[in-house]
Amino acid sequence: MENRGNASLLVGLILMTVLAAVFGYLYYHERNITTKQEQDLETRVTELASAEIKLDSISKQLDVRIAEVEGLGGDVEELQKMKAQLESDRAALRKGNASMSLKIKEYEAFLTRKDQELAQLREENQQLISRNDSLVTHTTTLRQERQVLSDSLQDVVVKNKELEEKVTIASALRARSVKVYAISSKGKVREGENVRSRRIDKVRVDFILEKNPLTLQEPKTIYMRILTPQGATISDVAMGSGTFEINGGEEAFTISKQVNYTNSNQDVSILYDRNSPFPSGTYTVELYSEGFRIGEGTFSVR
Repeated sequence: MENRGNASLLVGLILMTVLAAVFGYLYYHERNITTKQEQDLETRVTELASAEIKLDSISKQLDVRIAEVEGLGGDVEELQKMKAQLESDRAALRKGNASMSLKIKEYEAFLTRKDQELAQLREENQQLISRNDSLVTHTTTLRQERQVLSDSLQDVVVKNKELEEKVTIASALRARSVKVYAISSKGKVREGENVRSRRIDKVRVDFILEKNPLTLQEPKTIYMRILTPQGATISDVAMGSGTFEINGGEEAFTISKQVNYTNSNQDVSILYDRNSPFPSGTYTVELYSEGFRIGEGTFSVR
């Protein structure tokens, strides 16, 4: 009986030893698995964090390039599509169901290509700016030259106008040796100084149209104004009075006569038939033609 008890004890010890060994193996093996999983997880987290940082950097670079291309007037459609794709990949990355190493390389290659295109776009825009500056300079020069030409033409116009005015003035008729005579109803002629009113029936004005080579030899209308001592123009439509233009306005004339100018110091006589008496005083006779006063004289009535 004692031998059986010892045998049972020995079997028990052996079984416990085997179980301890088995449990020890299992614990050690499980511990190794857990440690490897922790290392794998840490590596995965590091990779995800690194990918997230790179994607965020690429996203910001895309924003910068989109803004610059828009500023240069370029097409940003492809950049915007790539930005949308990147944001989609970032969302997948955060869910832990995507590998970004290859994607990041593609994004980086895309940025490199776009940088080359952007450099070309900058150069083209700089060329356009240079051309525009050149065009603006050329346009400014043309405007300045045009202004100079316009000023020169204006000067020519002004000088021509001044010359024309001088020529017009120089070509104006001149009446010299103006003499006024009073003619009675009986035909007696008296020079118009201190003539009695009752002895004046008509007034005759004699003068010489001076020779002037600048004046055209053609019919000229001579307007005569007889001014009363008070300065009023004697005017009677029934006796041939009317109005004429001078100094941009109209003035009344007493009588007019058309003379065929011959440029020969020709004698001219104008006769005015007065149907009412002349009050006493000094009268002025003015002669006009082609907008100029060409001569004057006076006569007195007592």
